[in-house]
Amino acid sequence: MVEKPEHETNWESFIKMLLDRLDIPTKKDIIFLHGRLDKLEQLLYQKQPTAKRRKTRPAGRRESASFIVLSVIANHPEGTNFKTIKAATGFDDKKLRNIIFRLNKIKKIKRVTRGVYKKV
Repeated sequence: MVEKPEHETNWESFIKMLLDRLDIPTKKDIIFLHGRLDKLEQLLYQKQPTAKRRKTRPAGRRESASFIVLSVIANHPEGTNFKTIKAATGFDDKKLRNIIFRLNKIKKIKRVTRGVYKKV
């Protein structure tokens, strides 16, 4: 008769006892937790019905900053200065300078003298 060595069973039970006492998860526990996490993620990422959002913008089309500056310059046929444009639009210096530079570059306005601009 062939007997099983008794020390194998003892080692196995010893390891199980250590894992249990030290609260170390087994491979079976980890697989179970992964399954639960997958189910939770699926529930979180399901599309939930959302209420329709109202448009915050007015129904009309919003004018661009360049268009606003160009219309202010167009209202002064002889040309207008930087200070007047700034007062009419309310834009800060840097934004206004960039817009004027771009409008001049695409030849929508012409620089009459330093700081005075006219629509072409």
